Amino acid sequence: MSFWREASSVILLTKSSNMKNVYRDSFRILCIKRSEINSYLPNYTVFPGGTTEKSDSSPEWTEIIPDYTNSNLNVNIIGYSGSPAIKFVSDNEQGSIPKCLSLRVTAIRETFEESGILLCKKVNRGQPENCATVNHLEIDSIDRWRKLVQKNASNFINLCNENNCYPDVGALHLWSNWLTPPLLKTKFDTKFFLALIESPVNASPDGIETSQMTWNTPDEMLSQFVSGDEKLVTPQYYELLRLRQFTSFTKLTNFACARSIEGCEQILPMVIATKDGYLTLLPGDGKYNNSEKYLEVQYELDKHLQDFDSDVMHRLHHTEEYLPKKIIIKNYTPKFGHILPAILSDCKI
Repeated sequence: MSFWREASSVILLTKSSNMKNVYRDSFRILCIKRSEINSYLPNYTVFPGGTTEKSDSSPEWTEIIPDYTNSNLNVNIIGYSGSPAIKFVSDNEQGSIPKCLSLRVTAIRETFEESGILLCKKVNRGQPENCATVNHLEIDSIDRWRKLVQKNASNFINLCNENNCYPDVGALHLWSNWLTPPLLKTKFDTKFFLALIESPVNASPDGIETSQMTWNTPDEMLSQFVSGDEKLVTPQYYELLRLRQFTSFTKLTNFACARSIEGCEQILPMVIATKDGYLTLLPGDGKYNNSEKYLEVQYELDKHLQDFDSDVMHRLHHTEEYLPKKIIIKNYTPKFGHILPAILSDCKI
C-alpha cells in the first residue's frame, strides 16, 4: 500500500451575498480550478487541499494549538459494513501529534497555499472556543508568508509562532473519506472537512497549481459541469449533490457540527467497465463487495450497465473519460447520520 498518499481537503462555504433566491442561494462554496500544467487532474475544479507533509504532524503543534487534546476532533473512519477501515497510509510517527490534528493542519495549510485564505485564530486562552464557524486571519506580510509556506511546509509552524496564532482545527468538521478509484494511477486517501466562514473572503490563485478561484452555489457548479464548462471528479460531484440538499447556511452549520462527531464511512469506489461505459459502485450498493478487486478495474465488456441492477443501488455511471454522468440511489440509507446526495438527470457531456 506504499503507493498511496494521504491528503486532506476543505469544503469551505460562506453565506451568499446574493439574496434574490433565498431558497437555493443561501451559501457558496470555494471552488479551485487546477492549473493546466498539473500532472494530476489538470483543468479540473476541486476543493482546496493537498497531501500531508511531515511538519503537519510535528510535536511542535502541541505548544501552538490550545486544547489540542479535544476529543471532538476525531477522524473516526469506519470501513465497509462496520468493519475496520482499510489502512492505505501509515500512522504518524511516534511522538507526533495524532491524525485528528495533523490532517486538519494539512487542510488549513494547503488552503492557505492554494487560495491565500488563512484559517487561523489569534491565541487568546481567556476566551471560549467557538468551533461552529471559522474566519480568515489577516496578518502582516501575508503574501510573503504564503510564498514561504509554499516553498517549505514547515514554515507554517514559523508563521503561527511569529504571528501568535494557530490553525483553527476545531472549526473543521469531518465530512467524508474518499479513496482514489483504480482507473487513476496516482492514489490518494483523502479526508474531507467542512468549514463554514461567515463572510466571503477574496481568494487568489497561486499561479502554479491553481489558475482560478470562484465562490459558487452547488447549483451553479453542477450546471457548469452539465454544460461542459467545468470538469469534476467523483468526490466533488457527489459532495456538491449532497450539499445541494441544504437550503440554509445555519442548518448546514448545525448539521455539520453535530454529525461530524459520529465519524464517516470509508468510500472505496469499485469500477466495472461495461459495453455502455464505466459503472462505479459505492459502499451499500447491492453489488458492492469489499475484496481485493477494489484495486483494479473489473472488465465485463460483454455486459450492459443494466445487467448489474440491484434492489439496493448506490452508484454512478461514467463517461469514457471517467467523468460522472449519472448518480443512482435506490433503497440506500447513508450511515453515521449523513445525508443522501440529490439526484440530477443525465448529464449531457
